[in-house]
Amino acid sequence: MMKKLISLFLLSCFLFSCGQENQEKQMEGFIQQRLKLTHTYNHRPAFGAQVTKNGCKLIIEVEGSTDYRFVDNTGQSTMLPLNLLLLNAGKKIVIIKIFPRDGEEYITKYANASVTIFRAADKDTSLSEYQKIAEFNLPQGLEEQKLPYYEAKLMIDVDVPFTYDQELATSINLKNVPNIEQKIVEKYEKLRQLCINLDQIGFLKELIHTAGHFSNVLYNNTYSEIKKSTEKTMGVVDNDPRILHREFIPIENYTIQYYANGKIAALWQKNLRPMLYMKAHIKNDEGEERDIEGGDRIFLYMPQGSNALKVW
Repeated sequence: MMKKLISLFLLSCFLFSCGQENQEKQMEGFIQQRLKLTHTYNHRPAFGAQVTKNGCKLIIEVEGSTDYRFVDNTGQSTMLPLNLLLLNAGKKIVIIKIFPRDGEEYITKYANASVTIFRAADKDTSLSEYQKIAEFNLPQGLEEQKLPYYEAKLMIDVDVPFTYDQELATSINLKNVPNIEQKIVEKYEKLRQLCINLDQIGFLKELIHTAGHFSNVLYNNTYSEIKKSTEKTMGVVDNDPRILHREFIPIENYTIQYYANGKIAALWQKNLRPMLYMKAHIKNDEGEERDIEGGDRIFLYMPQGSNALKVW
């Protein structure tokens, strides 16, 4: 009996070792694939948006591109790498959208928001050398107007070296695709199942275009930079053993939003949060559990010559 137990133990160790080795091999393959998508630029300007908001929800959208969302009901203050929303060089309109918090019909007197856009000559420029190029502050007294939504626009001129607008120009207008809503939902459901199964490699393969895009616009084009960023961006498919009782909300009760003149689409919850969204518990070192939740923003497009949606 003891020999059988030892044999089973050694077999399980062998299988675990093989599985881990295969996982590492596949991850290395993903990194190499991502490296092939990167470009080296001598000119590397970085644009950032310092976002601070309280008592409201805030969305930043670059016209003709996608958006970034600060839609928790809590206060937030962070520096967003605006390069993630830029497609090419030229004048850009940055649209700032303000919404009430959950449970509020209008923007209240407690709403406070500001967005300051900076430019740095290079990605390695120190923060002290960032130059302010535009600024927005939410006007006071809006509560008297009983506004369910407030919008402002900033004009900026960017000199980035990448040209992702060319790829979008040749992609398919999703609004003209038959049964596009069904196709979008099916794609999101596929991604949701990969998350439920904690299939990191499968999920990362779906996001290969996104990964290459991020590497280029953030100028992270070396092996070490890509490997490091891959380790830090597991998001909703993170297999951290401290995360317990995972639950991914169903792909329903959504709104569809189109971007870039119909070339990009995304599903969002009614509360403006991502549709690919997880609720779970996380256990600390003392064994105590607390609730956590969050989602990944997923934008879809259909490349030229394809009839399948891919993650932008």
